[in-house]
Amino acid sequence: MKIFLLVLIFINIGCSQRIKVPINRMITPEVIGKGVDLEYQQVGFSEGKLDFSNSDTDNALLMGAVSNRSLYMGFGIAENTDLFIKVPQESSSLLGIKVQLIGTPSKTRSVGNQLAFTIAMGSERDTFEGQYNINLKSDVKDYSLIYGYRTHSMALIYASFSVSHYSFDGKIEGASSVLNSDEVTYNAQNILGGQLGIELGGPSFALKAEISAQKIKWSNTEEQLLYFSGLALRSTF
Repeated sequence: MKIFLLVLIFINIGCSQRIKVPINRMITPEVIGKGVDLEYQQVGFSEGKLDFSNSDTDNALLMGAVSNRSLYMGFGIAENTDLFIKVPQESSSLLGIKVQLIGTPSKTRSVGNQLAFTIAMGSERDTFEGQYNINLKSDVKDYSLIYGYRTHSMALIYASFSVSHYSFDGKIEGASSVLNSDEVTYNAQNILGGQLGIELGGPSFALKAEISAQKIKWSNTEEQLLYFSGLALRSTF
């Protein structure tokens, strides 16, 4: 299992960036309690495709929802605090912190209420290869509040609420004679998300299933309400 998860790390890191925002989060309120989490996720993303109709660079994005992979790595740095890295396929990576306010770490498997919050940020530069080559810069801020109840040492039910801010700025290569601008900018402020999930398993290995909703509005684009379900496999060391 350890080798399998390490291979998945390299698969995810090799993916290029796209204008995508995760719908599913797959984050429970329990911290690790010293140790390392590796988690492979198959989750939903809202996707905004660039449209250069009529040579315009500020057309509405063509919106939809797609399934992609994501990798989550958590590091227990204190009894109630995790540092984590999220590496989504074709989206912006995040570095964040999770602090558990109520309850006990995952390794204790204690029945009862659990409450935590997360704060994460990301900033990347990449290249979008499509109709035109675009050098992209993305900035992300992400916040969530997560409540859960462990009904059994092998079962945890959780729900969370999230707010995110995404911005993408791009420089289009060699398009000044074709398009009305060689720059493209899209922002989505106050992206709202709601998640409901269950984790089944023990302290070393677990399966997660989650259903989520996302309300998102990009620049020059109508507001969208999207739904998706996700699955994840977690291993703790």
